[in-house]
Amino acid sequence: MVDRKDVEGLVAALFTVNNGMTRAAKQRPKASELRLLQAVAMNEGSRPSELAELLGVDRSLVTRQLRDLEDEGKVAVRPDPRDGRAFVAELTEPGRRQIAELTEFGMRRFEKFVADWDPAEVRELTRLLWKFERGKAAVSEQEQESRPERGRRRARGNE
Repeated sequence: MVDRKDVEGLVAALFTVNNGMTRAAKQRPKASELRLLQAVAMNEGSRPSELAELLGVDRSLVTRQLRDLEDEGKVAVRPDPRDGRAFVAELTEPGRRQIAELTEFGMRRFEKFVADWDPAEVRELTRLLWKFERGKAAVSEQEQESRPERGRRRARGNE
């Protein structure tokens, strides 16, 4: 069994890292548009609703930001081949170049963060972070399965 003090230390470290990354993102102009650009790069041909769900934001925000990115020539918006009433987003060549430049910049920064680490430490942290993420996903799935559906709860309450 994991000791409570160890879990408290883990939580403190995770919050510190997360807060630092959030602060860094907020210092960049248009950080949320950059997140959207990255989401489009990883999910080409996605609808705004799919991108919004992926990013955990409102669809209207994604639609507005996609328009801005389209105006800047970084994203192309075209009708969805599955449903002509909807549209999907894809990166343009300038968008691909920007993602490549930002990825390279980010990789150089992260290399500096761990420059004095042993390669085995980097691999171990990576393994543990993925293990942590799998544990989070499993707990989230269990919690969702154990919750009554909203519709069923209302239906029972109206009986």
